[in-house]
Amino acid sequence: MNDAVSLIENFMNSPDVFITMLVLGFIIVFMVIIIYLIRYLSETAPYAYVNARVRSMEARLLDENKLNELIESAGTTELINQLEDSDYGPYLLDALGNENDPTFAEKALDTHLAHLYEALAHMSPEGARKILRLFEMKFDVKNIKTLLRAKFVGLDAEQTYALLVPLGSLKDKLRELCETKSVEELASSLEGYEFSKLLSDGLTDYEQTKRLTTMELALDKFILENLWKNVSINGTEKDLFKEYVGTLLDVENLKVILKGKADNLSSEIVLKYVTETGYELAPWKLKELAEADSIDGVISGLDSTKYAPLLTHALEEYQKTNSIYEFEKVFDDYVVSTGKKLSLRQPFGVGPIIGLITSKEAEIRKLKIIIKGKIEGLSATDIRKLMA
Repeated sequence: MNDAVSLIENFMNSPDVFITMLVLGFIIVFMVIIIYLIRYLSETAPYAYVNARVRSMEARLLDENKLNELIESAGTTELINQLEDSDYGPYLLDALGNENDPTFAEKALDTHLAHLYEALAHMSPEGARKILRLFEMKFDVKNIKTLLRAKFVGLDAEQTYALLVPLGSLKDKLRELCETKSVEELASSLEGYEFSKLLSDGLTDYEQTKRLTTMELALDKFILENLWKNVSINGTEKDLFKEYVGTLLDVENLKVILKGKADNLSSEIVLKYVTETGYELAPWKLKELAEADSIDGVISGLDSTKYAPLLTHALEEYQKTNSIYEFEKVFDDYVVSTGKKLSLRQPFGVGPIIGLITSKEAEIRKLKIIIKGKIEGLSATDIRKLMA
């Protein structure tokens, strides 16, 4: 036995054995690094082309000087002319002649945004493409909301069609939907589509209240739940799209809850339009917030979350203006900052796509504020306050 132990000790103490083990250790570390690099490159290489295009699009975003120039413009005609060389130029040409109606400019901007999502989905790898296609669904929802409002106020088919974004899964059916004469007929014409049950369920409330709020909130909830379901099944905890969609989920739920408190809606009604799950806000927390007595109670209930500081600051402005817009503005800014952070975290993968769509949506919101401000005759100072 002692001879065997002695033999093993002599073997281990041999310089050749030490060198051999050292070399094997280096080989193992090297192989781990190679495997990591191969995996990293396999995940990021498919994004090389799309990210080159994304950075080109980012370079065409409007800077602060350009936005200030638009704010200082003499009116909407001059503003549209100043945007002639931008990505919005070809779209806004259709709004000329209707400068005093913001809906035409808003449609032009929304059409540009829809084309952006469409282009990104077309050039992106399969994983990102699937999520971007789901984001495109919000233009279907936007069209349905526009159709509902048009039927509600009695616009004719041509007036209605002029307000629609001619994209999405309903593109070939929009003309037919414009011909409907009422909200009830519109809901019936969408039978067989994934939105139809939502609209049918909302008709009872509409007939009682003559308000479209129920249907519109149900459509918004439908989009969020579809996005979240998809990223939860196909994504991973490290998937940036999951974090981005999760942030949207929480933010939109909080908007619904705060609006419900501002409108004195019961918790039962509010919870109908809050998604069944959240990202950082668990279902029990969402229920607790919906059951709060007031907006102050909602903010107190968020004390242990990252959303509390945002709302505490916005509460001061809300108390001055009594407008829920103060909270929505803070949430929208938070989504943009989240998108920018995610774009830096994974600069060679899906990050830049998320960064671009959040920046572009924020830019379009600003342009809508400027255009509406010009039409309403607001001063440059007042427009800047709305954008702040």
